[in-house]
Amino acid sequence: MNEILFDLQVFLLNLSFVFLLFFIYHKYVEGKINKASNEIVIGVISAISIILCMTFPLSISPGFYFDFRQVPFIIGMLYGGRKVGVSLLIVLLTYRFIMDFGPGFQSSVIIYVLIFIGLCYLFPRFQQATKFKHKLTIAIVANSLSVILLLVVVYFFNVNLTLNAWISLTLFYCLQVIVMFLFILFIERAKAESYMLSELKELEKLKVVSEIAASISHEVRNPLTVTKGFLQLLQDKTITDDKKDFYIRLSLNELERAEVIISDYLTFAKPSLDNVELLELNEELEYVLKIVTPYATMRNITITLSKTKQMFVAGERQKLHQCLINLVKNGIEAMPDKGQITMSLHESNEQAIIAIQDTGIGMSEDQMKRLGTPYYSTKTTGTGLGTMVAYSIIKAMRGEIEVDSKQGVGTCFTIKLPKVNCENKH
Repeated sequence: MNEILFDLQVFLLNLSFVFLLFFIYHKYVEGKINKASNEIVIGVISAISIILCMTFPLSISPGFYFDFRQVPFIIGMLYGGRKVGVSLLIVLLTYRFIMDFGPGFQSSVIIYVLIFIGLCYLFPRFQQATKFKHKLTIAIVANSLSVILLLVVVYFFNVNLTLNAWISLTLFYCLQVIVMFLFILFIERAKAESYMLSELKELEKLKVVSEIAASISHEVRNPLTVTKGFLQLLQDKTITDDKKDFYIRLSLNELERAEVIISDYLTFAKPSLDNVELLELNEELEYVLKIVTPYATMRNITITLSKTKQMFVAGERQKLHQCLINLVKNGIEAMPDKGQITMSLHESNEQAIIAIQDTGIGMSEDQMKRLGTPYYSTKTTGTGLGTMVAYSIIKAMRGEIEVDSKQGVGTCFTIKLPKVNCENKH
C-alpha cells in the first residue's frame, strides 16, 4: 500500500513539473516575445521539465524506471521546431548518460533518436494544422508511436520484467497518452482564449470609435441642419433686414456650437498640453467663477468659492478652464430647480486639491463607474464629451479625478494635481 502511495506521489510530481512550467510559459511569456526568443524559452522550459521528470522517476521493477520525459520532449519539439528538438535530444541523452551508462542508455539512444526522426516528419503537419482536433490527433499519434516504440525496444533488449511490471508499464504509458491529450488540450485552449481576448480588445476599441463617431455626427448634424435652414430662408427676398440679422446671428451661434463640439472631441482624442505654464489656482478658479456665474444665476443657483494661499500647478490655462467649466456646468444642470455649488481649494501631500460640490440629484454607483467613458452622460440630451474632455485634460496634467456622489444629496468632483513649488513667485 505504501509503495502504491509513493508511486502515486511521484506520478503527480512528474505531472506538476510539466504542467507548472508550460502554464507559466503560456500565461506570461507566449505572445510577448519574438519568434527566436519564443523557441529559446520553449526549449529551456522543456529541458527543465525533462531533467526534473528524469530526476524523480517511478520504479517499475529493480533497475527499470519510468517517468514523463517523453511529454515535454514531444510538446517542446511540436511547438518549438526541429532546432528545439535537437537541443532537447542532446539534453535528454546527456542527462541519461550522467545518471547511468549501460544497456539502459543504449536503448534510450535508440528510442529517442527514432522518436526525434518521427517528430521531424510530424512537425510540419502539426504546424500547418488549423483545426484543434487535427493538432490533437497528431500529438496523440506521436505519443502513442513513441510508447509503442519504447515497449518494443524494451522487449527486444530482453529487459527482465515480471508480468505485473509489464502490466504496470503498459498502464503508465497509457496514462502518459492521456496526459499528453490533456496538455495539448490545455495549450490549444490557452492559445485560443488568448487569441479571442486580443480580438475582443480590438472589437472594444472599434466599439469606442464607433460610439464617439455616432455621438459627434449626431451633435454636429443638429447645428449644421439649423444653419442650413436659416441660410435657405435668407434667400427669400421678401424678409426684412431685422429678420436677416436674426437668422445670421442664430446661424453663427449654431456654427459656434458645432465648433465647440469638435474642439471637445479633439481634446479628448489628443489630451496633450501645447502651451504649458505656471498657473495660480486661486486666480484660475476666480476666472471660472466669473464665467459660470451668469449661467448659474439664470437657473437660480448660487456658487461660492473658498480660496487658500497661493498654489501653483503646471498646465495649459485654456484647457484647465475648459475642464473646470465643464464640471461646474454639469453640477448646475444636475440641479433642476435651485441649489448651491461650492468650489474649494486646499493642499494635501504635495498635491493641489480642487473640490467642486453640488447639491443636485446625485448619481448611483453604476453611473459613477461609467463617468468619463465614451458616449455616456447622465443627462438625456448630453453626449458625455464634456466629462471625457475633463478627464483627459486632468490626465494630461498628471492628475486624477475622484467622484463621490449620493442620489438625492449631490455630487463632489475632486481634482488632484501635482503642486509646483514656486516660493519666489509674486
